[in-house]
Amino acid sequence: MDPYVQREEFILNKYETIIIIDPNSEKEVVDKIVSDVIGIISDDGVGTITKNENWGKKKLAYEIKGNKEGIYVLIDYETASQKIQRLERYCSLSEIVLKCMTVRAEELPEPRQREITKPTFADDDEDDDFDIRDFDDDDEDDDD
Repeated sequence: MDPYVQREEFILNKYETIIIIDPNSEKEVVDKIVSDVIGIISDDGVGTITKNENWGKKKLAYEIKGNKEGIYVLIDYETASQKIQRLERYCSLSEIVLKCMTVRAEELPEPRQREITKPTFADDDEDDDFDIRDFDDDDEDDDD
């Protein structure tokens, strides 16, 4: 190994990015935006996409750049934190990206296993001498 070559180490974190694209955009343009974002995330062999979903047109909570609807795209991935700034810059410079938000995703804990047992019932023999009056120990609430 050459001692003069500096090797860069990356710590990969999990992120989730929602991109809202102009609803009047053609499918090819939306696909180009998504492929560019994926390229930013995974270039240099650093970063992997875990989920890429196009949610289609949805109504916006408020008007953005004169639009009441937008095409929502969700991307979950692992990458180095240095790439998030490039991703946000790309989205902010694109004229058809209405909004882009990236959050660091927390790992979800593994669901705990719990043992499910069948309920046990008393034998029929024990129920023969059941009397409701046995449960009325508190005479304070009675109107008698």
